[in-house]
Amino acid sequence: MVREMVMVQVGQCGNQIGRRFWLELVQEAASQVQGGFDAAMSALFRNVDARYEPAIELDVGSLLASLRARAILVDTEEGVVSETRRHPILGDLFEETQVITDVGGAGNNWASGYASYGPKLQLRVEAALRKAVEACDSPQAFFLVYSVGGGTGSGLGSSVLELLRDMYPDLCRFNVAVYPSADYEDVITGPYNAVLATKWLTEASDCVIPLENSALLDYRARQAGLGASQLPDGIDTGFDGINDVIAQLLSHLTAGARYPGGLNMDFNEITTNLVPFQRLHYLTASFSPLLRCNRSNLNLDKREHRIFLEACATTSKLVTTYAKTSQTSSNRALACAVFARGKVASANLIHASNCLRPSLKLPQWNPDGLKMGLCRVPPLGASSAVLCLKNSPAIAQNFDTLKNRFNKLYQVKAMLHHYTQIVDSTVFEDAINDLEGVIECYKNADLNAPNFHV
Repeated sequence: MVREMVMVQVGQCGNQIGRRFWLELVQEAASQVQGGFDAAMSALFRNVDARYEPAIELDVGSLLASLRARAILVDTEEGVVSETRRHPILGDLFEETQVITDVGGAGNNWASGYASYGPKLQLRVEAALRKAVEACDSPQAFFLVYSVGGGTGSGLGSSVLELLRDMYPDLCRFNVAVYPSADYEDVITGPYNAVLATKWLTEASDCVIPLENSALLDYRARQAGLGASQLPDGIDTGFDGINDVIAQLLSHLTAGARYPGGLNMDFNEITTNLVPFQRLHYLTASFSPLLRCNRSNLNLDKREHRIFLEACATTSKLVTTYAKTSQTSSNRALACAVFARGKVASANLIHASNCLRPSLKLPQWNPDGLKMGLCRVPPLGASSAVLCLKNSPAIAQNFDTLKNRFNKLYQVKAMLHHYTQIVDSTVFEDAINDLEGVIECYKNADLNAPNFHV
């Protein structure tokens, strides 16, 4: 039985990504639907008879009537959510009770999003969450998407995540968090917001996939064989283009929970297999092909082999791989999952597993920490695709860089008064200490001796 997921998209970034994701899913469903509302669609959609008020829920197997997304749209402004609700394809997916907005915005301030808007919108968020869960027969997970660089995503996102932990502790909380990049930073207070949000991601989430805009843009450039500044006009280099990439990633990530299959991976399987220690739940993602590439000039076996190599390569990570992190260090993993979609032969999946295992340098206490998955339903625009999720100690370097950027501001108390007018200054010390603890845990989760406390 397919189990349902509820997507919670918070802030401008989260709702822009959500818009592209739902468009991807609607197009995918249109290509797969056989005239009725099936189990695969029910994982992320409801089917309702909208002629009644309130709308009547229709069961799996009924004829398609009016689709509603299993989603909650939260923002401290109305602009992006209003654009989504006016969208000619997506507008009818969201009922009024699924939308929670305010006016004013959080002003790129985690404290404003968490301590001001969090309590202000709490009752509305609670009501929307209850309604979403009650509409599920067998809820599996909450799927949260937001940026941790701004104020709403980082602050209000932390508040919503904390609320989910308290309301539904037994349901998986899976986060996709867009982190600010050192090379593409457009919010001065981004390091503050990201470090503060990371504390809540560590404490209240079951699994986190961090992404970075710079890594996404660089990957698109590499796919075109050009530098980031040389991409042709046909490839969208703006946020819509990056969000399309993330939407493809999210579609692949949720495919195992949406489609039946003996080798599918749902969220619970991902967390069970890839999170050996509770606080070390940050997974680096790499994916191929990110662009709708034409690989028809390759025979099937060679094409599959190339896609597996690309998906698992260090250079394909969707977070920045720092130069001083060696290739050997970057390839190390505490655990890894490779999930293929589409026309992939089982024999090639087994061959890929045998080739990947030695390069991962899995620890002695987890020699079987490689999981393979296969969903026979292909993604849109490609015959096959491969997603690699790796729990790697190399993420400590990314957090080290974030910590250093945080310290440059915090040592001189720059912009700090905007936060301490709302929250106590001790939250900064708690957050940076917590981040340092995660960094040390990842550095010590080494090949032979995981003797540390988490």
